[in-house]
Amino acid sequence: MNRMIWGWLIALGLLLARIGFVELETAEAAVPEWTIMLLLTGGLVIGLFGVTGLLGLLGWVPRLGDK
Repeated sequence: MNRMIWGWLIALGLLLARIGFVELETAEAAVPEWTIMLLLTGGLVIGLFGVTGLLGLLGWVPRLGDK
């Protein structure tokens, strides 16, 4: 996959985690706690996946259109 795609995955993960942290810090959260934990955990996992791919450790993932 392209390095730009891995970079966008990292950015998406950081954005989701940041949204979770903002909801966690507000006094009256508009969403339930499980949603906050889903945002935090999902964001961190997506970011970790992006960093691992950017380092080249996920070279076995097939590219789209390759046969």
